[in-house]
Amino acid sequence: MLNYQNLFISLLLFFCCYATYTDLRERKIKNFCSYGLIYAGILSQVISVFSGSSGLLNSIITVVGGFLIVLTLYWFGIFAAGDAKLVWGASLLMPVGLFSEASAFAQYTPTSLIINIFVPYCVILVMYLCLKTNVQQKWQAFMSIFQQEDFRQQIFEMVFRLIFLLGLRVVVTLSLGWLGIELRLWHQLLVVFSLYFILSYYVKKVGLERIRNYVVSVVMIQLMIITTPWTLDAWSQAYAPLLKIYLFYLTVFFFGRYFIENLDSMVLDREVNISDLKEGMVPAEQIVRIKGDDAEVTYSKQGFALPNVLNSNIVLGTLPGGVSKEKAAQLKQLSEDGKFEDFDNRIRIQRSLRFAPMICLGVILTILCRGPFFMFFQ
Repeated sequence: MLNYQNLFISLLLFFCCYATYTDLRERKIKNFCSYGLIYAGILSQVISVFSGSSGLLNSIITVVGGFLIVLTLYWFGIFAAGDAKLVWGASLLMPVGLFSEASAFAQYTPTSLIINIFVPYCVILVMYLCLKTNVQQKWQAFMSIFQQEDFRQQIFEMVFRLIFLLGLRVVVTLSLGWLGIELRLWHQLLVVFSLYFILSYYVKKVGLERIRNYVVSVVMIQLMIITTPWTLDAWSQAYAPLLKIYLFYLTVFFFGRYFIENLDSMVLDREVNISDLKEGMVPAEQIVRIKGDDAEVTYSKQGFALPNVLNSNIVLGTLPGGVSKEKAAQLKQLSEDGKFEDFDNRIRIQRSLRFAPMICLGVILTILCRGPFFMFFQ
């Protein structure tokens, strides 16, 4: 290994360890760490290009792609600003030579680092919650999923989404055949899911859910019946891959998510009066402004959700960076004006978790495993 690569690894570990120290002690990641990593990371990419270890295009993709990934995670409230900058800098400073013998997927350091951060984090969090709760609490958390007011509505919505997804699979298959384009199964599924997410976004934005559910879904069912031969093998080959993916999605991101959220609420959350809200507190619930037909404005408290920065009606979101001083003052004023009386002027607060240690762990795993941690077992 070249000397400059050893230097980059030493710098990377130093910055990450120092960020962990300040995050644990002062609950903040200093700009010295985050910007230092970014500057050193960009310098390392320049050196890699001039030394021939990396192509110019690969380095540009690493810099720009890594920035877009962490920006997306910050945009949706998964990363705080300091965490996002630290992860981006760490992905840039990873020596290219470490991944020269790895697969193409493993060589893309931003993706490998994100995987090595979030998978151990989720495993540790689930283990902690399961150890801190008894059987009765776990059963209560599971049954609470079915006791939600809109549970039946959510189930029907997921059924309609599944029909829409399966119908898109037929449309894509017929369109590719008509155009004479041959794609492998996973490439076809990539096209189907891309169309599904794009169309679902605009359906929700424009408010066309009813048309999708009661008009488009009926057409999709008829299309599937007409175009798919009536044999078990034909239906299995056409729709089994999507059904498996969708069932995995339901298990992990619906039932699993609500189950863990309920356990998290029992163990890590606490309820405070909005008048006692302080800077840095991390909300576990959202406060949403609702405008009625008569122009009357009310406020509703909703459960945890990824923040939607495009929704101006969200007065308080579940941002990982915590409540700002100005936001706390605004909420206290609204509370004094009696705007939050419907939920007794109270809101649940999460226990503030330090994320720099998990970033440091992800960096170490990426260096040791030369990519995502599961590469070690291969």
